[in-house]
Amino acid sequence: MDKRIEDWLAYLGAVRGLSVRTVRSYREDLLRFEAHLEAGGVLGQAEGVDAAVPRDIRAFSAALVTEGLAPSSVNRALSAIRGFYRHRVRHGGLLADPSGEVEGLPLPDTLPRFLLENEMAELIALADGDDYRATRDRALLEVLYSTGCRVAEIADLDPAKLDLITGTIKVKGKGAKERVVFLAGPARKAVSIYLPHRQALLQSKTEGSQGRTAPANRLFLSVKGRPLSRRGIEYVVEVYAQRLAARRGIAKHISPHAFRHSFATHLVGNGADIRAVQELLGHASISTTQIYTHVDMERLKRVYDQAHPHGSGGRNK
Repeated sequence: MDKRIEDWLAYLGAVRGLSVRTVRSYREDLLRFEAHLEAGGVLGQAEGVDAAVPRDIRAFSAALVTEGLAPSSVNRALSAIRGFYRHRVRHGGLLADPSGEVEGLPLPDTLPRFLLENEMAELIALADGDDYRATRDRALLEVLYSTGCRVAEIADLDPAKLDLITGTIKVKGKGAKERVVFLAGPARKAVSIYLPHRQALLQSKTEGSQGRTAPANRLFLSVKGRPLSRRGIEYVVEVYAQRLAARRGIAKHISPHAFRHSFATHLVGNGADIRAVQELLGHASISTTQIYTHVDMERLKRVYDQAHPHGSGGRNK
């Protein structure tokens, strides 16, 4: 890989604080872009990747579409290319950004999946029991819903940043930006019940490891005493989603991100200011948060159609 790209990727991780996963995705996208430029003879020029022009980037975008990549994946690759060339213009002496004229692909107008308030309450109630796994799962589900955090933020929660008295916890979001989120009463209660079980687990693992200390800097741990990974959190949510589906007879795709969407949708639906929701979600732009106003309008329209006599589900047609 071109050293200029390597330097930019290192900058993203060390200075911008992007996650390892994001940097890895950008690396894969730029490796494909390099291969495209090499096939087109661009890398044979002295300037290497700096010799690319807008038509090279458009051709790369078209090639990804031909391969069958989703518009979101193509746009992510274009985002990596734009970021790299903007960096080259600002810090590398490149005179013109070849990606500036290249537009991304239009995305389908889809609304995020979320649970209704009664569905969320029913799902969380399924985590019932007094052993380690049950108390951890209940605390995990409550914290997901109470904070609206991303799954990576939940995986990285540090118990040292938790204050059960004030019901707050500091989380590190995208770009290593720290924000404070809130634990509602049910979440505080669930976490307070879970913590003694967590401490007992840590103690047993430490005693059984011949002096080696079990990791204690993550709030949620596996039954083996290891930090619960993002995939581990996703698995826990999947287990309860399947139980809810079996109970209701209706399958609904539920992921940790559905908790985040539900959190925001319920706040907006109950009158929360959109900028306050933006702050709680850790969104850099208000435009990202505004989709939840659309979600709420969809919900209101369904209620209207079902309840109004002249609505699509009304009595008088």
